[in-house]
Amino acid sequence: MFCPKCGKETDASGKFCQWCGTDIESIPAKPVATPEEDEGPEIGVYAGLGRRFIAFIVDMILVLLSGGIVIAFFSLTNGLKYAYFMTVSGVSYHDITEAGTLDAALAPVVAAFGMLIIVVPWLYFAGFESSRSQATPGKVLMGLRVTDMDGNKPAVARTTLRFFGKFISTLIIFIGFLMIGFTKKHQGLHDKIAGTVVLLD
Repeated sequence: MFCPKCGKETDASGKFCQWCGTDIESIPAKPVATPEEDEGPEIGVYAGLGRRFIAFIVDMILVLLSGGIVIAFFSLTNGLKYAYFMTVSGVSYHDITEAGTLDAALAPVVAAFGMLIIVVPWLYFAGFESSRSQATPGKVLMGLRVTDMDGNKPAVARTTLRFFGKFISTLIIFIGFLMIGFTKKHQGLHDKIAGTVVLLD
């Protein structure tokens, strides 16, 4: 056995450490530290992959509709047209714009897709999930809500981190989303990054 004070190996049959003289029996042994499997208390019923997937589909339909309205409002539809002509129809950028330059063709494309893929979805997900309902319309429909690890309403910074974490979940061949079905608290990689969980109401 080892002395709990000096740490040196000593005779198991002896009452005192042969190295430092400590009364071995009087010092309680330190418990072996075991890392917790999950951080935070149990705060409710965690939503599984099925419900969350349906909620996500509903939300994506609403995001696309909202994005289309925003793009039309800001007159960014040319960006979608240019992208279509250059990628699908094979039209050269020289023939698309009056200036005939790559910059003139790409600027509307970047603006339109930036609005459609980043700005509108970010405002939608981060805004709704940090609101009083703690849920997007899709999650409300499926009886879900987003909380932090203690069951409290998440701040905008946390839901923003959760949103951008979804890009990482997507880039690793959607493994970050599949984690929802295998982790104890049904957390995707983006949930773990942001410190959030999705609960059943």
